Amino acid sequence: MIGRSEYLERMTRLQRKIAERGLDLFLVSSEESIFYLTGIPYKPLERPFFILVRPTQPPVLLVPALEEAHLSAAPNVDQIQHYWDYPSPPGQGWPERLLALINPPLRLGLEPALPAEIGSHLQELSPQVLPLVEELRLVKSPAEVEMLRHAARYSDLAVAKIIGASYYGVSELELFSQARSVQLAIMKEVGYEALTSSVLTASWPAPLSAQPHGVPTIADRLREGPHIALGFLRVNGYAAECERTYFLAPPTSEVKAAFATMLEARRRAFAMVRPGASCAEIDRQTREFLTREGYGANLLHRTGHGFGLGNHEGPWVSDGSADILQENMLISIEPGIYLPGVGGIRHSDTTLVTATGYENLTRYPLDLGAMTISGAKWLTRLQGSVVRRVAGVR
Repeated sequence: MIGRSEYLERMTRLQRKIAERGLDLFLVSSEESIFYLTGIPYKPLERPFFILVRPTQPPVLLVPALEEAHLSAAPNVDQIQHYWDYPSPPGQGWPERLLALINPPLRLGLEPALPAEIGSHLQELSPQVLPLVEELRLVKSPAEVEMLRHAARYSDLAVAKIIGASYYGVSELELFSQARSVQLAIMKEVGYEALTSSVLTASWPAPLSAQPHGVPTIADRLREGPHIALGFLRVNGYAAECERTYFLAPPTSEVKAAFATMLEARRRAFAMVRPGASCAEIDRQTREFLTREGYGANLLHRTGHGFGLGNHEGPWVSDGSADILQENMLISIEPGIYLPGVGGIRHSDTTLVTATGYENLTRYPLDLGAMTISGAKWLTRLQGSVVRRVAGVR
């Protein structure tokens, strides 16, 4: 877990950044940023939350009235103010209270994720939009790395549950339902904070797997072709993922060739991962290799992204990114090949940048043999039929 002293140190570092940028005030408003600075889980829904951070004065937290007692445990906020609700009678809402706390006009900084509704009330102050908290979050502390190790371990477990439940003709419903056993394991072993934890277990069935963000239905069945299993989760605030391409029938020669090329692209990308490496260059060289191998028309996305409080955050392993890897950053490496009408071929791992290279925190098997699932699995089929019957899925 993250200790009180670390939250205090995070706020101090943010105040230092605010002073370096010549700002009088920085407005923290995103859910993840406030959680990062306080460790207090909450859901804003339609009611916004704010931390007003000045370089040399105690931060002020502005919250809806019903959250004031809950947020009073924040370790590094000396003053808590509240507004009535959303919407509020004139004079009692968040815009009036926020502007009163900002007054007089200042050199103001805002987060990039600030909603347009909030920004509309501040535009006369000519604020600067700066990712100051996001910059702090890029390099993880030792405590954060341990939290991410836990999350990665359960991502591996999620994929193991998916593979274990898979057989020729398995329904997507049976794979979605594996999330429950992963949740129970988390609850038993490390605890489960409901507002900052979530588990998704799913497989993208062929040929839909050729659309990385296509949405399978619970009635979809997995038969021939490359399927992509996904363990995508967040454990007590920290996120990880593991993805594996697997088969429930022998793959064709076309798919075998693409699978081997994907593994080689991963190997080349991982060989570049170390402190000082350019994220843009890792992506560029990986995609150039895949293009030389004849898959240039089958690429749909960057090589990777970062992990932390979010499943997708910086650093961005993408051409065009200015990010440079540092020790204790977390990234994915996931070059993918997408064959229309056939399916997608992609593995993804949660990877820690170390002093000399990298360490994969997700460690599920990779090779074609391990990813080709055979056997009748009669008991698994029987259990699956019960799940489908209860849910009314044929």
